[in-house]
Amino acid sequence: MSSSARYRYDLDGLRGIAIAFVVIFHVFVGKVSGGVDVFLLLSGYFFLGSQLRDAYRTEASLNPWWPLWRTIRRLYPTLVVVLVATLVLISAFTPGLRQMTIAYQFIASLGYFQNWELITQGQAYNAASDAVSPLQHLWSMAVQGQFYIFAIVFACLVGLVVRRRRMDARLIAGLPLLVVTSISMFIAFTATDWQHNYYSTFSRMWELTLGAVLLLFCSQWRIAPKVGKVMVGVGLFMVLSTGLLFDGARQFPGPAALYPIGGAALIIIGGNGYGLLASGFMRWLGRIAYPLYLWHWPLLIVVMNVSHDPTPPVWTGLAIIAVSVLLAQLTHIWIEQPLRQHAGRPLRGELRVRKALRTLKTPTGALRASAIPVMLATCIAAAFVPRAWLAEVEQLYTVRLDPAVYPGVRELEGKSVPDAEWAPDPYSLTRRVGPAWAHWCVALQSADPDYVPYDERPEDCTFGDTRSKVTAYAIGGSHTDQWTQVLDALGKEHGFKVVAILRQGCPATLDEEGLVDEECERFNEHLLDRLEQDRPDFVITTTTRPTWQPDEPMEGVPDGYVRFWRELDQLGIPMVGFRDNPWLREPDGTPRMGALCAADTGDAEACGTPRAVFYREEDPSLALLPNPEEQISIDTSELICDEENCPAVLGNIYVYRDDNHLTNAIAMSAKQQVWESMRDLVESIKNKK
Repeated sequence: MSSSARYRYDLDGLRGIAIAFVVIFHVFVGKVSGGVDVFLLLSGYFFLGSQLRDAYRTEASLNPWWPLWRTIRRLYPTLVVVLVATLVLISAFTPGLRQMTIAYQFIASLGYFQNWELITQGQAYNAASDAVSPLQHLWSMAVQGQFYIFAIVFACLVGLVVRRRRMDARLIAGLPLLVVTSISMFIAFTATDWQHNYYSTFSRMWELTLGAVLLLFCSQWRIAPKVGKVMVGVGLFMVLSTGLLFDGARQFPGPAALYPIGGAALIIIGGNGYGLLASGFMRWLGRIAYPLYLWHWPLLIVVMNVSHDPTPPVWTGLAIIAVSVLLAQLTHIWIEQPLRQHAGRPLRGELRVRKALRTLKTPTGALRASAIPVMLATCIAAAFVPRAWLAEVEQLYTVRLDPAVYPGVRELEGKSVPDAEWAPDPYSLTRRVGPAWAHWCVALQSADPDYVPYDERPEDCTFGDTRSKVTAYAIGGSHTDQWTQVLDALGKEHGFKVVAILRQGCPATLDEEGLVDEECERFNEHLLDRLEQDRPDFVITTTTRPTWQPDEPMEGVPDGYVRFWRELDQLGIPMVGFRDNPWLREPDGTPRMGALCAADTGDAEACGTPRAVFYREEDPSLALLPNPEEQISIDTSELICDEENCPAVLGNIYVYRDDNHLTNAIAMSAKQQVWESMRDLVESIKNKK
């Protein structure tokens, strides 16, 4: 690989148009365009190629600090500026996004492990909406940053071998890269967990290393100009048509990713550095591609949260793109250019540090140096964001509304409802989770099936009267968790403690119908073994859920639920179950955010759902309970619905915090009714102790 190879300005243009299509598809189409995959390929081509060129120069220093510092100066200031701006936007305009998950993503983005944080949180890649993280897009920056570290170390090792052994540099670098590319492709192409596969560095590595492979083995090819033009044209068509042909969120980086990657490879091989992609406009687009990618997504998500519009109008989308381009240009001029390292890699023995220290006396050097403490201070401050947001979450779920003004479900019992503003704040309801979620006592959907947060932090995951000898296990998923604040209060009042053994998206079931994933099945198998060993005095779970049968009420009882109840009965463990609450849906099937709908329209009834759409006339679980004397189902339909409707607001309290979870406030307003339903069973258990 010649160090004097002509720079490929057309690939700068390809990078720019790839990111431009990412932005356009995010804003207007809601799909993956394949532009990120092309961007990763080009990152491997340019970055690892430059590292290898420097490593081959016998006079260049092989100290890995220099390329690492150069990379930090090129990428990190812009990232920090965008992250801080996003934090300010969230604080000022979208308080509902001040969530623990996003707080941890903020730190993960600063540390370039956002892709792994999203996997840990079980966050699937989703199209833009007001429910998606404004930092979701930074997964690719994390993958890229992790690759850069690999590339620097790899190039230094190759340089050491080449200089000492005098071996063919292309062979020394190319063979390991071909192996890494093949292994990564095998991982990506055979993966069954598409969510993990989408974010994983190991699955994405082939897209990056393939770029370096193309540089090593194809940069010296001589392609006839006419053939080259055809290759570039076909390749560009493939790149630009990807988003229309593939569901990239589920299919990439699997075999389907060969389509956009293959198109980019055709441009790399067939291009000559000239043409449309090398025009001034395209090269400018390539220069601002990085900040444009960083800016557009948080702006889009914040705007969607403010407007509560799932499909922003064209003029809004155009405005978002225009502002993103403007901010990208300003960031490039005022942040990227002044702070990036323009000097090449130092020579062996060159005292670059001394020269750098002398430049601190100049205005330009002082400006660059001032960025270091600013970034350090920002990173340190970021460490306190999760703690501050956790305090906010705890305050939110412990707040109490005046029952005289906010009677909640007691409106259905004839309690007068004064004229008052509906509460709580509908735009912060997504953060008003139950105590178990607030204390991270719910295992995430992506967690190992053996993982139970209670085992690591029992003091945080035990509620109610923690000194009581009467123990209830709250089991299942988030629809059990939504009652934990009520159970916490009842436990304190009536002398029982509640242990949270919960997993996201994992109801207590012995599934044979494919209702839950394999990890949930294994979790529930382990849960039964645990219940047999621990023998709690009773368990608390849910008894129904949507079955989504056409032309029927949503509510049903999966067979796996009944099998689980039979196991409980055989173990002699009583059960308190909650009949599930309605899941709100628009006529086209999309989720309806009940509180936001009611806040925007003022129509509590229309923003809820007719009772018969979800509930059956009778609780279907009652006829299926193996032991009705020690297994009860609390009828939530009597708590949150009148004879005809289940409104989105009751007694001045918003009923739903999203499309299918009840607010803590409405659940707490039903505390007495819940106790009356479970009192006889709990008292009989206490009397036996």
